[in-house]
Amino acid sequence: VGDMLVVELDAHRVHAGGPGLERGIAGESCEFNVWTREAGAGSLSISVEGPSKAKIDFKDRKDGSCYVSYVVKDHGEYRVGIKFNDQHIPDSPFKVYVMPQAGDTCKIELGSVPEHIQVNKPVAFTISMNGAKGNLDGKVVTPSGHEDDCFVAPLDDDQWCLRFIPRENGIHQVHIRHNGIHIPASPFRIRVGKDDADPAAVQAYGPGLRDVKSGVKTDFVVDTCNAGAGSLAVTIDGPTKVNMDCTEEEEGYKVRYTPLAPGEYFITVKFNGYHIAGSPFRVSCTGSVTRSTGGRLSIAPPTSPETSSMTVDTVVKQAVQKADQLPKFRSNAAKVTCKGMGLKRAVLNKNNQFTVNAVDAGNNLIYASVYGPKGPCDEVFVKHLGRNLYQVNYVVKDRGDHIVIVKWGDDHIPGSPFKVEVV
Repeated sequence: VGDMLVVELDAHRVHAGGPGLERGIAGESCEFNVWTREAGAGSLSISVEGPSKAKIDFKDRKDGSCYVSYVVKDHGEYRVGIKFNDQHIPDSPFKVYVMPQAGDTCKIELGSVPEHIQVNKPVAFTISMNGAKGNLDGKVVTPSGHEDDCFVAPLDDDQWCLRFIPRENGIHQVHIRHNGIHIPASPFRIRVGKDDADPAAVQAYGPGLRDVKSGVKTDFVVDTCNAGAGSLAVTIDGPTKVNMDCTEEEEGYKVRYTPLAPGEYFITVKFNGYHIAGSPFRVSCTGSVTRSTGGRLSIAPPTSPETSSMTVDTVVKQAVQKADQLPKFRSNAAKVTCKGMGLKRAVLNKNNQFTVNAVDAGNNLIYASVYGPKGPCDEVFVKHLGRNLYQVNYVVKDRGDHIVIVKWGDDHIPGSPFKVEVV
């Protein structure tokens, strides 16, 4: 176990990440970073437990972050514990699979993973042995932490196939082992469901995320509007387990729970395997211990809290707020002028620019778009410089003629659509 002092208090505000928290190779350095900036000053401890003793090294960068590396001699499954002020940080301890340094296992490769994997539809991909001998086995861990059934079988002397049917949206971990040893890069991360799921668009609010009282039911709302469909996972760690349920609301999902003892609770909210903004939330509970219907209630110490969790497969939600009506515009698109090289010629993978002058064209909304041989341009930026003067910047990533469309309100401006040559 290694200990160090870093630049008071909140373990749930400390985060860690890096390949050394997912996988490693025996005898080689496994690395990761720990960010403590939002937690303030405190004591950080690192532990690595598994088949062999770990040599741990770390470096305090003096900017609220630390670099950690460790080396283990034997392969197998290890648990990396990260504690801040003697409390585990979110997701700690981390489960890490360490491969042997050499042998046939290193030759094995995973084939291409299918795109657009959907819930309740079979998934299959190949595994190339590349001359390695032995047997393969596997498992699939869902975003909620459950294991899905999977089938691993040989196709011929040098290829195997893994099949499973996903039951949840979100990031799945696919574990593949050769003679009991994880193959390179295992466990693999695959996404199930549409790519438009956006954890950054999810937010949570309500009384259940602030101060609460023991024995009194409280709630909070997880707003998933405009975040797409995905897997919503809620975990509550505290002195006791809590009674928890979830109902669908117009803007998302309402989570209700009843704390049974005073103390601190930490509420983790993840969408498709990723923390939403503010997660995990720290909630202080006051009052006295509430007796359970079964009799005496046991209170867990802060270092080993009780955990309650639930998972919901969400559906697409759209924000219900909408403007009653648009302003009344009075404009004349024929009086709009524009200029700039970006209307004639564009440079591949470079910033291209032109300006639009609508000073004499009344008031309206400007629309600018760039369309190429393979579809719309990825990046188009419109900046209002004041007095109806606009600057348009865009980047093209495909060769061939492009079309630049500029509208003032519903009408094309003079010259639009423009034909642009990409060089």
